[in-house]
Amino acid sequence: MENPYLDSSVDRGIFDKKYPSLSEATVDDEVVWEKFKKGDKAALTFIYRNYANPLYNYGCQLTSKEIVKDAIHDLFIEIINNKERLGNTNSIKYYLFKSLRNKLVKVLTKMTKEQSGDMGDAYPFAISLSPELVLINQQIDEEKRSMIAAKLNELPPLQKEALLLFYYEGLKYDQIASLLGMKVKSARALVYRGIDSMSKLLIPVRKNLL
Repeated sequence: MENPYLDSSVDRGIFDKKYPSLSEATVDDEVVWEKFKKGDKAALTFIYRNYANPLYNYGCQLTSKEIVKDAIHDLFIEIINNKERLGNTNSIKYYLFKSLRNKLVKVLTKMTKEQSGDMGDAYPFAISLSPELVLINQQIDEEKRSMIAAKLNELPPLQKEALLLFYYEGLKYDQIASLLGMKVKSARALVYRGIDSMSKLLIPVRKNLL
């Protein structure tokens, strides 16, 4: 999904000047993260340029764009200010996705409590998959993408998020489990149920997709 996030004032607010970035071909996540923790500006630029848009795309499936922009801005400011105290990671994407999701949960939980009282254990996101995320066939037109997205949005919210993380973001079952706060076995079952439900939901529109 294309978006103008990296050209926004949020981007300019984090970087006072443009630093050289690292080469994707010569680094891995552990190396980049360690360099970042030691204050390497090129590592920071590499992380931001590679993960700000995926974070934005993921967040926008969960809640409003403005809330997501603010959360991403706060997330990067926090990791920059606390870089020496951050733990290690072999997946920067997973680390940032989990951090962003935790932030969004806190923000939306607070908003819900202020508006209607305690939300208990309710799922915090009004998740809605956009037509742009439908990658079943890159050649299908916008109308058919919208048709598929509408059917996918009939799935239970947690199944939608699990499928989003598994198919579109490429996270592993153990990462999805940790991010959603469940066991790996449960995360795998959730994805499988989502796939099964998705197949059944698409049966009525299958002829229109051919």
